[in-house]
Amino acid sequence: MGSGFLFGKVDESIRSNIAWKDLSADVRKALNDDEYVYRKRIINYSLQNQLRFRGNIVFGVTKNEKRYYERLVEVNIEALHIFPYHLADVITKGLRVTPFNYYTDMIVFLLKNDKNYDALPNFTAADCLRVLGIGRNEYLSISSDLKSSSPRSFFKKNPYNFLPKFPRTVTMHPWWIVEIGHILEKDVENVPIDEITMIDQLIDCGPQTAGTLNLETVQKLYRRGLIYLDVPISGEDRINIPPLRNFVMNRVAGDYFENLLYNVFVTTDEQCTISELSQILQVPVDTVKRATSLFCRLGFAQIKNAFSEFKLDDSWLQRQHLQQLYGGEDVASYNYHALLLSEVPLEVKPSPDGSVSPSSVPAFFPPSNPSSPTSIGPSELPKVGAESGGTGTLNRAKRVGFLFDSTLTAFLMMGNLSPGLKTHAITLFEVGKLCDEGMADLLEELEKVSMLDAESEGDVSRYFNHAVLLRSTIIALKSSLKIELDLLRLESIEGLDVQTRNRLLERKYKYLISAAPLSGALSSQFTIPFFGQFYQSSPESHIWSKLFYYHMGGYGPPSLFLKKGTVLKSLPRIFLGYGKLLVTIVNTDSYVLNSEKFYTLNDHLKNECLLIQGYGLNEPAKVHYEPFPFNINDESNCWSQHGAWKGLSQVIDMERTFGYVTFIKTGVPDLGCDDSTTAVVLKRIDDRKQKDGDRKTNEPNPKFSSNATEMINETDIPPEVAGTNGTPSEEKQDNHSVLEMAESDSDTEISRKNSLQNAGEEWTILDINFGIPLFDVDCNTKICQYVVQRLCNEQNISTLKEVNQAMERKYVEFISQCLFYEDDNRELKKPPKLRINLAYAKGKIQSWDGK
Repeated sequence: MGSGFLFGKVDESIRSNIAWKDLSADVRKALNDDEYVYRKRIINYSLQNQLRFRGNIVFGVTKNEKRYYERLVEVNIEALHIFPYHLADVITKGLRVTPFNYYTDMIVFLLKNDKNYDALPNFTAADCLRVLGIGRNEYLSISSDLKSSSPRSFFKKNPYNFLPKFPRTVTMHPWWIVEIGHILEKDVENVPIDEITMIDQLIDCGPQTAGTLNLETVQKLYRRGLIYLDVPISGEDRINIPPLRNFVMNRVAGDYFENLLYNVFVTTDEQCTISELSQILQVPVDTVKRATSLFCRLGFAQIKNAFSEFKLDDSWLQRQHLQQLYGGEDVASYNYHALLLSEVPLEVKPSPDGSVSPSSVPAFFPPSNPSSPTSIGPSELPKVGAESGGTGTLNRAKRVGFLFDSTLTAFLMMGNLSPGLKTHAITLFEVGKLCDEGMADLLEELEKVSMLDAESEGDVSRYFNHAVLLRSTIIALKSSLKIELDLLRLESIEGLDVQTRNRLLERKYKYLISAAPLSGALSSQFTIPFFGQFYQSSPESHIWSKLFYYHMGGYGPPSLFLKKGTVLKSLPRIFLGYGKLLVTIVNTDSYVLNSEKFYTLNDHLKNECLLIQGYGLNEPAKVHYEPFPFNINDESNCWSQHGAWKGLSQVIDMERTFGYVTFIKTGVPDLGCDDSTTAVVLKRIDDRKQKDGDRKTNEPNPKFSSNATEMINETDIPPEVAGTNGTPSEEKQDNHSVLEMAESDSDTEISRKNSLQNAGEEWTILDINFGIPLFDVDCNTKICQYVVQRLCNEQNISTLKEVNQAMERKYVEFISQCLFYEDDNRELKKPPKLRINLAYAKGKIQSWDGK
């Protein structure tokens, strides 16, 4: 059990308020059986995770509440955490720390320590932009101005002089709650009477719903720091996530609350209440309310409940009218933007009455309610606004999930596709999903992208192809399946723990359909039917799957799977005659390498295992994508008659799922293997024979020209290479001489005779992927037709889980056989690292002898 897991249990114990005497033995052991260490960790964890003092275990560790909150502010500014809005009743009302001066201090901290803007975590950066109006460009400008001071200057420039003097006018909603802040008598000197009146109302009557107050006055008091805003969330509320705007993509901090925010992103939808969301995530409902409240505050979520109606103040009605005129944009949020970085103070009108009653100055710490750590205001308060939805019964029917990975979002973020598409791409990446309710806007943006625009874009054309085919795929699935469709990002789903992921998918989705190929990892098989990858991911899983298909089908290019630390001293005999090699390195894209540069692979082998494959003579292999299931009765389809299907059909069920096969034409016929078996038996190489073989290999062979750089026996030349014509490359001329001399040998006549009996397949299999490709028009169109016509029916879907599990069992058994020699007696539980160099040739997997 790892130390990270144990310390995770320590943190969970702190969140659950478990005292030292009640800790389990393993948690105590992780703390070295020292109660002082636990008490210290309680304080640090509580500060960093912004836990309320009262009602949490930290209350029993330290007694100075004021000092605790002062330290909490200091720690979180230095940690670059988001403002603790759920503690505003003590942070703002007690310490006079508002979001404005909190983020001002944070920016100064960055500037003084010469940190980049990218140091800000995503949500912190978004809130800083909302409150201060300082984004990446503004920060760079301020930093540049500070560094431009004259070196002869005795005094350094003060960073505070370059920052806004007032908070930006933020977007508010009428159902938010206005709370009184920490007000001193000097704060209300020369304050207009309308603002004094509202302050008195808040003092006398308590918190007020924002929609009942004058919006302009509320905005002015907010900018003075005299009030703060609560965003009330109840357990019965529902939210939706619109396309993200003003989201800053910097970095992920990885703390508990940030992880929760991303989990809420990917699990919530308009059908799910906050209480139900809490059950899915197995997180206290108040914590989920806190996360949801923050999303609404930042503008990343909208409340969808039906709200009680009350009369709005005329100022709110006027704002709604302006929003309609300007296409829904909140005009009020830009009223003071021009003043942000200037010295112009907030306009103050003389007031005949600047006095304030003593009761308006609150005690340092007002009574807090430990049972309500989110400080969100009474749930019975009415909510109003344009975000409200209808009161009809929600449709709880299960949907279909279309699974994609971050590669697709990267393609969609390309600015030259469509300006509006980038916002949707950011949403798909950060939120991790797009619900059916928001699909129309995405399709509208995708419609602006045309493949014709990609003709002059060169390699960038694949970005256009993915965008166009994503749209056609969504339309085809939605119209044909007659079911609501959600887009789900694999990495976001995988970011959930397995139990939460399964609860989410089982509750909301009937089955999943995968885009193909997926570059993201699949930690375990889904518990609902899945048209996609049938095996659990590991760093080498894609390489293993290729070898699996080759061995079971008896067809594939000559391949070497080499373990870390292997050294290639010469080009392996298996690749003689090949001028092009396909190299696959774990966790990276494959690339084509000229065979004479094989020695460069040794640098990669120092750090990781890799797969090398024969990939062409003079030029890289031709590639063809063919969708399956095949129509085996269609004899006109040459692909469905390929010799590989006889063996593959025994282990891969290509009739009840769908995907595509990647065929390649290397210029060397693939003779396959007539006597192939599903079992892999690896024989040990006799060390003495190996040494004798090496010695003979190093001796000159009189049958070959002395000009040949590679001295090999004619029997070592693969028969499929021996009959090839043409020189692979100028650098391989000597190897070609070897091939010519080998052809004159009598053994070659035997090879030719065998070739006449079995001419082999002109095309061979490179890979098989399950799902819908978004890069090939013909393949995509055919697969979408298969989905509708043949496979997405109740009978097939009911058996899909068993189909995937059966294929995975055979796949794992294959790997276990490839990891141990025939005389090893070991059972594979989880695929370990490669421990034996493997070669695929002549239709079988064998151990590689190093030649």
